[in-house]
Amino acid sequence: MIVEFIIENFYSIKSAQKISFEPSSDNFMSDEYSYEVKDGVRLLKIGIIYGANASGKTNILDGIEFFKMLVLRMHKDRNEKTNVVPFLLDDTSRNETTKMSMTFYINQSKYILSFELDSKYIYSETLVVYESIRPTKLYSRNYDCETDSSVIEFGLNLKLSKKDQETISGRTINNSSVLAAFGKSNVEKTQLNDVYDYFTNQVKHVLAPGMLLSGYVKSHLDKHENGDLKKFILKFMKASDFNIEDVSLHKEEELITPELEKLIQNAPFDDDSKDEMLKRGKIMNTELTFTHKVGDNLYDLSEEYESSGTIRFLGMAVILNFLLNKEQFVPIDEVETSIHYELLAYFIKVFLANSDQTSQMLLTTHDINLLNEEFIRRDTIWFTDKDELGETKIFRLSSLGLHKNISPYNAYKQGKLVKLPFLGSQYLNLND
Repeated sequence: MIVEFIIENFYSIKSAQKISFEPSSDNFMSDEYSYEVKDGVRLLKIGIIYGANASGKTNILDGIEFFKMLVLRMHKDRNEKTNVVPFLLDDTSRNETTKMSMTFYINQSKYILSFELDSKYIYSETLVVYESIRPTKLYSRNYDCETDSSVIEFGLNLKLSKKDQETISGRTINNSSVLAAFGKSNVEKTQLNDVYDYFTNQVKHVLAPGMLLSGYVKSHLDKHENGDLKKFILKFMKASDFNIEDVSLHKEEELITPELEKLIQNAPFDDDSKDEMLKRGKIMNTELTFTHKVGDNLYDLSEEYESSGTIRFLGMAVILNFLLNKEQFVPIDEVETSIHYELLAYFIKVFLANSDQTSQMLLTTHDINLLNEEFIRRDTIWFTDKDELGETKIFRLSSLGLHKNISPYNAYKQGKLVKLPFLGSQYLNLND
């Protein structure tokens, strides 16, 4: 589980900002909201970020996404850019390095992974583990500008042979992480495997608001042939007041027309797969079919006739199933997209009531109705705000000193928590 994420000089974030899943002293619904990762250490399962448009909410999630890819992505050569973008609204920050670190638990051990980089180089990278009160260094890496190379020091506790150390060091180019080089190396198993696997399998990509999730639903329904996933999502959809009796997959082969060939050539997947597909001359077309019950009758409708909200919520049901059955960290941007507020609240309630593993969600939303709900803990709510210089700052609701008898919803509406957008007159002079 993630303890905290700290980021500095990234997009609209200039000074160091932190998102934390460490709970406050509030005991309200503690069992539902937190999980004990180690004796005496509990972490929150959810974080919710509010803020005006362009206040930097998405940049927090993008920072976590970038961190994940920094761990996993191995560049082809040393001249490729790292793709990091610093704060660009002053003449100093744009020429300074970006810093980011994440603290997380794996198997009751606390890890801290830190990076400092710019568009060309990773200047430093450190991984430490706390298996007792004292930290143990697993490795540290620093860039030597004189030799234009990275110097890596591996800790003794990592128990990595000299040969394996040399293998990883030889693969670590200046724009790629030590962990990415490790992922491409044939070396003996160590604690690096646990960290690499954590970011590969448990930290998920950001779910963007434009994703309808129909492809996501199809791929997972196709993989889970035993029907357990289907049973879960049908039960969840019925409990959410959808009159859907069944969801099924229909597959048929379609000949590749010249128009379809152009689409395949421009599709974002590897050339070998494209060549194999074009060589076959056919493509498998998969479509979702929904069975609706109206009175005593059943009617089948293809996915093209379903609302975007239905498709989106169906995808959310699949995500919920994995959150409850696997250990995952899922960031969702504008989680309310195409979903009625009552469904959003129900989605969160079901997750909190049934999650007994280390899964976590970090959500951004514009739907302030959640601030008016009695079941929401104040230490799960965060606000992003931009100052007059365009810098994003992050505030935690539980640290703003709001009296427990004052509604966060009303305080937010009155601009007492963060600045609300300043709106001009609704009347326009169209001749001006």
